[in-house]
Amino acid sequence: MKYFPSLTLPMLALFMGISCSSDNGEMKVTHPPYFDLISYFKQEAQFLQKKNPLILKTVGKNEQREQMKLRLGDWQREFELFSSSDINKPDWLQSYRIDSADGKLSYRAKAPRLRTKQITIYKDPKGTVRHIQILNGEKNWLYESSERLDYFPDSLYEIEKEQSIRIIGRNNYIITGRIL
Repeated sequence: MKYFPSLTLPMLALFMGISCSSDNGEMKVTHPPYFDLISYFKQEAQFLQKKNPLILKTVGKNEQREQMKLRLGDWQREFELFSSSDINKPDWLQSYRIDSADGKLSYRAKAPRLRTKQITIYKDPKGTVRHIQILNGEKNWLYESSERLDYFPDSLYEIEKEQSIRIIGRNNYIITGRIL
């Protein structure tokens, strides 16, 4: 077997630059092909954790609403639904259609089986994120669910969920956090 030292080093560097192994053994791309929701909301959570703003939080189920003012202790947990909508999975690299125009970047699912149906990011002329909207949905013979998640940095986040379970019925949930 011949050894080609001049080819080995560049190939190794190329391989290490393109991908790396994650803790669970999957290969993942170093630079996500789609907007990186996980990193974005991790950064936002860290920023808000340090800032520790007062929140006017509304939580509701169907027609019942409860409102309170509080300071959140765990912003990462508060943004969990947003982060879990991340579409940068190796199996989904060709699963979303990308549309971009006038400060609006959209990712739309090509297949109905995908939980995250659409992500839309609105940016100002300087490229700063002004609004993120995520539409999620799942459907099977027993259960149907749809979610709309909206995030306006330094201002407001809102999660609206409609859920229908064959035996239990239909319920609507809302969580709104207004940053004061």
